[in-house]
Amino acid sequence: MMRVDRLSRMPEMAMLGVSFLVVVLIGYLSYRNIQDMRRADEQREITQNILSSNAQLLSLLKDAETGQRGFLLTGNEEYLNPYHTALSTVPTLIERFKVETRSRSDQAQRLREIEPRLNAKLAELHSTIELRRQNKLAEAQAEIDSGRGKLLMDEIRVLCAGIDEVASGRLVQYSAAQDESTHRLRLVSTLGSLILLGFLVIATVVIFRGMKRREDLYKQAYASHKLLATTLTGIADAVIATDKSGHVTFINPVAQTLTGWNEADALGVHISKLLLIVNEANRMKVENPLERALAEGSVVGLANHTSLIAKNGQEVPIDDSAAPLRDESGKLVGAVLVFRDISARRIAERQLSDASAALEASNGELKQFVHAAAHDLRSPLQSVHAIAQLLALQFTDQLGPKGDELIGFITKGVGRMTQLLEDLLAFAQASHFDRSIAQLTPMDGAFQISLENLQAEAERTGAAITFDPLPVVAVHEAHMVQIFQNLIGNALKYHSGNAPRIHVSAQQSTTDWTIRVTDNGIGVAPEYREQIFLPFKRLHGEEYPGSGIGLATCKKIIAGYGGRIWAESTLGQGSIFFFTIPMSNAVPPKS
Repeated sequence: MMRVDRLSRMPEMAMLGVSFLVVVLIGYLSYRNIQDMRRADEQREITQNILSSNAQLLSLLKDAETGQRGFLLTGNEEYLNPYHTALSTVPTLIERFKVETRSRSDQAQRLREIEPRLNAKLAELHSTIELRRQNKLAEAQAEIDSGRGKLLMDEIRVLCAGIDEVASGRLVQYSAAQDESTHRLRLVSTLGSLILLGFLVIATVVIFRGMKRREDLYKQAYASHKLLATTLTGIADAVIATDKSGHVTFINPVAQTLTGWNEADALGVHISKLLLIVNEANRMKVENPLERALAEGSVVGLANHTSLIAKNGQEVPIDDSAAPLRDESGKLVGAVLVFRDISARRIAERQLSDASAALEASNGELKQFVHAAAHDLRSPLQSVHAIAQLLALQFTDQLGPKGDELIGFITKGVGRMTQLLEDLLAFAQASHFDRSIAQLTPMDGAFQISLENLQAEAERTGAAITFDPLPVVAVHEAHMVQIFQNLIGNALKYHSGNAPRIHVSAQQSTTDWTIRVTDNGIGVAPEYREQIFLPFKRLHGEEYPGSGIGLATCKKIIAGYGGRIWAESTLGQGSIFFFTIPMSNAVPPKS
């Protein structure tokens, strides 16, 4: 119901959000315009100060020059009052002028040009005044007649006129900018008010529609609530719900049957009284999953082998899970427990356990039989081999070439039978090992051991065998040696007219390590890529030695570790044999 109510308020919330955004936008634009007005006013004030300082400077200088002339004509010191005023005021005025033009590089440059001329002009005034005080009128007049003072004054006037012209232009510009910002502020305020009025009208319509929609949603939610209650009542699993304090608020018929409590008696009862769970083996009471879910606020499952003791004392093996119930704000409001009678599963588990034990015993007996059979078959073969060798040593002359040939057939046949027995024994043992006790084994080491075992064959064929760094895997080292020895041995055996070129590499994926054994041998036709991993499958008859069990053994070993083996090959162009080791069994190789 809370979810439905929240959905029904979505249009109103959207309108409120849009209105808020409009208000924020109006406030932002108004703030920007006010800031623009403030900056324009500040710049206008600075410009007015520059104009005022410029006019004051030029006026002081003119008054000082006028006072100088009056003093030169009359010798009256009173005429020098403007001059003395200029001397005392100009330094302060220049410093203020510098501050005012600090942000105006062009005006500051003109002021820097004025300052030396101003100092020179004041020095010229001071020089003529001092000459007059010493009654050296002719020399003072000569200084004036030289025109140096007039030239300085003209240059100062030109520079001051430049400052005045630029400042006056900027004053007009900043006044216009201030007027424009004021106009924009009025426009934003008016337009924003109209937009808000429009949203107010729309919001009124939406609210009324929302109220009707909310009423419809409440009806739908109530129907859904009834449907959920009907579903939980008819579900095949037992369901019990509680409030946040652990008191039962709902119990379906299946739960009533299993617990022995009817709905009228169960509602309002604390779950610890209604649901008693014990361990099947030791009869110890098990922590109630609903109480734990309420305490931890997370999903909780029952431990294995637990039984529910019903109100009438009957025991039923159950499996269950409990989860907390939260409202839309995440607040814990209760918990729900779903459980089921697993009596049939318990019987099936016992039957499966008995079957597994019987199979394990059968496998053990089979393993013993294989070892015994292999031993019993080796003895007559060794006897036959020994007799054949004895015949060859003692009766060579009497048997002749034909006899030697027959003895060779016997010896070769015994050798093949012996090899077949060894391969059969290895194939049988490949299915019976405990991968859980395997130690971390560097594949590099197993690879090197297999190379040492195949050294004679590699030297005979002139093979070049290379490899990349290989991972460390949790396998039995003998198994890795057996796999490498079979794959590399096959590459040496089934080589083409060229010297064998064999390379072993490893590639990591998200789930396993893939080992590649690449060769340049005779290859395998596509129709035989699967068959070569079957026992006794030989593609070349007696042309090449072997029993046809090596690859089948490799497949069994790798499958025992949870991996797989396959081949990619083109007839006459070599082969690539792949096998995988799961990442849980391996660590990366060292570079």
